[in-house]
Amino acid sequence: MFLLALLGGGPSTALAESFLGQVAPLPGAVAEVTSPATGVMIPAREKPYTVGDRVKKGEPLLVIANRYDLHDASHISNIRWDFLQAMMEARYAALEARIAREKGERLKNLGAISGQQLAALRAAEQVAQAEYLRRKDLLEQQDEQIRGDTLERRGLVAPIDGQIALANFTQGQMVYEGFLLYRIVDLRQVAVAARVPEASFRPWPEGTPARIRFDDLPGREFTGRLLRTLPLVDPQSRVREVLFRVDNPEELLRFGMIGHVEVGEP
Repeated sequence: MFLLALLGGGPSTALAESFLGQVAPLPGAVAEVTSPATGVMIPAREKPYTVGDRVKKGEPLLVIANRYDLHDASHISNIRWDFLQAMMEARYAALEARIAREKGERLKNLGAISGQQLAALRAAEQVAQAEYLRRKDLLEQQDEQIRGDTLERRGLVAPIDGQIALANFTQGQMVYEGFLLYRIVDLRQVAVAARVPEASFRPWPEGTPARIRFDDLPGREFTGRLLRTLPLVDPQSRVREVLFRVDNPEELLRFGMIGHVEVGEP
């Protein structure tokens, strides 16, 4: 039997291969809460949520109110002229596009331009008109904020279960539309992206198990299940990423940690 093994005639065993992997968020595991409009941030509870606090999906985080002081009202009024200028420029561009289209229709009837050229003029008019309407809508929204007659108080809630990783405001702060307020992460399950050289890649089926160890967590081993294989190969390093889903109930694994991923029989 020993001789057969030496000669390669014995039973073969697929050895485990080890690759470097990095902890990354699963889809939907990171959510950002932004301000829906300009206003003052009021915490939804006596002690505002801060980094490290845990929240449940649907739990109130903040209340936004449009109470402006003189400085804030002045700023909102001043930037209105930028919105107005952009709207007027878009309106003029839409008018020019309309004139070009009407002129093109006359030339088409005279046989001076083709139907394809006329179609291009009509498409350009539609694009210009859509841009004008968009700019007009932005100006109207700005005017509503200046008047303060559309937004009194609006609650902002946590979009997912998780832990607050970023708190980007202070109580009573005036923020503007689109301002990032909170970033929430869910670490109960994470992904580990293994970097597999193309020469070592195998078409492992979904659900293939992997053993994952981290130098920062000696003595601990995590089990991953293959989630998906990314289709692209890095043209320089000739590696591709294979994602494994890993349960992380103690939340020991954090995004960015580097570990060793073993796929196959030990």
